[in-house]
Amino acid sequence: ENVKTFVGKKVADYDPDKKPVGGGKTIYRFRSDWEEANLLPHLAHFLASDASLEAIGIVIGCWSGDDAMASPDAVVEMLVSNKDRLPRLVAIFFGDIVSEENEMSWIQQTDMSPLLEAFPNLQVLRTRGGQGLELRQPEHEKLRALALESGGLSAEVVRSVCTANFPNLEHLELWLGTEEYGGTSAVQDLQPILAGKRFPKLKYLGLRNCDYVDDIAAVVVNSPIIERIETLDLSLGIFTDAGAQALLSLPQGGALKKVSIHYNYVTKDMLKKLKQLDVTMDTSNPSQMD
Repeated sequence: ENVKTFVGKKVADYDPDKKPVGGGKTIYRFRSDWEEANLLPHLAHFLASDASLEAIGIVIGCWSGDDAMASPDAVVEMLVSNKDRLPRLVAIFFGDIVSEENEMSWIQQTDMSPLLEAFPNLQVLRTRGGQGLELRQPEHEKLRALALESGGLSAEVVRSVCTANFPNLEHLELWLGTEEYGGTSAVQDLQPILAGKRFPKLKYLGLRNCDYVDDIAAVVVNSPIIERIETLDLSLGIFTDAGAQALLSLPQGGALKKVSIHYNYVTKDMLKKLKQLDVTMDTSNPSQMD
């Protein structure tokens, strides 16, 4: 279902007939449905109101209405051209779209760089959908969290993120997906992150929903990044005993506090071994392979 909260604030669908709540207390969601393409007119209405001057976050829902292949370029353009109406904006969720509206793997995305450029105080950017997604100029001084949810991220996007200039990034979450849905990356594309030279403040690394997650586990245990992050999230992928075997040699006693392999294909015996590691291990929702 659609998000109810975002960056700790309540999310509500924007209704132009009601006076928007000021003070940045509520984050508004803008979306179109099958009957009406409301997103742009509602967003324009909000941007003309005083409430937009206090908005700290914005949620963009379904822009396609009855056209599943529609691009969100016009939405990005409206936000960018009205950046002066959103002086306090620190968080954007671009693609709060649930399966009843459009499957994640079908969502048509676009280049997110103009948003990074237009909003220098942005701290959180979350997107959903991998098709057409780009980050042509991935740099931002203040961005603290970047999450790209997808059924498949292209190798180009992964490389772009992995070589980005985000000096204050603490949370990086990539849903790498499968080839079937446009996921074309491989472990070597992640090397700039794993080498530990990027993102000096990174605390959470999520390499999620990935069909080659066992390969990631094999490399990450010996990589410099594992020495300084606090959370490694390998959830929602095709994680098996091969990946679990690799995790058994995770360095102990360092910064790492939590590892998630939520939704996995690990046998009971191996799950028991993982539980003995000196980190909090989330092994929930296993598809037992015994």
